[in-house]
Amino acid sequence: MATRSMYVWRLSAVLSAEGGVENVLSKAQRAGLSALWIKVADGQTPFANTLGQMGQAFLQLVEEAKTRGIEVWGWQVPHCPDAGAALAEAAQFATMAQRFNLDGLIMDAEGGAEFFAGGLQEAAAYADAMRSVADKIGVPLAISSNDIPQNIANWFPKFSRIAQVCDVNFPQTYYGGSPSVQNRVDRAVQANSMLNATFIPVGSGYLGTGDGGCQSGSACAECAVSFINLCNARGYEGYGFWHWGGAPLSLWDVLNNTPP
Repeated sequence: MATRSMYVWRLSAVLSAEGGVENVLSKAQRAGLSALWIKVADGQTPFANTLGQMGQAFLQLVEEAKTRGIEVWGWQVPHCPDAGAALAEAAQFATMAQRFNLDGLIMDAEGGAEFFAGGLQEAAAYADAMRSVADKIGVPLAISSNDIPQNIANWFPKFSRIAQVCDVNFPQTYYGGSPSVQNRVDRAVQANSMLNATFIPVGSGYLGTGDGGCQSGSACAECAVSFINLCNARGYEGYGFWHWGGAPLSLWDVLNNTPP
């Protein structure tokens, strides 16, 4: 059986909408989720999910998730404008991994000036530091990036350098504007074929236009069924969705009624 995971971006909004930690975890179990991927840092800055009362709720969620057999992974958006910053960002991620007893680490390393600002040297510094962090605490290391990194100017060499240290690859196959789910996943397979990391695609679990999101709730549900069936037919070890806070009720209906 494949693993099924869900990104969590703003934990406060999720907890508020669902009515607390217990309700979130119960909903995750009904949906067959084996892991929640929660944002912990943006560069060197701890994300709001980890601060104050929300940080305490995060700790509670991790503790109770483990009793239910649900893993909690953390993700960081690296910026790495220089080599010193790259090392500091990896150190911040290490702090978060240990504080929240994370089951895995995801480098949400994406191309474009608003995301990864450094060059190849910074990519190498961050990647190697993160590999050391993951090895030290004994958890898997993943990259989740643009599913076709070659399409972003000057990004592919940096992407490749970061990805080469990873155990898992979570390409963002946001298929909402594609001819079909399979078309988008096939393009991601080809674009990531040089990597040794385990291929576990992330699907569109949100509504949006022009950015790969689904056009409607019904389209999101229909595509999710196709995505799940495709991943299972190909024997992928798992798949994920972006993201809890943007998922329409129709997607939850699919997850509740479709085994992983």
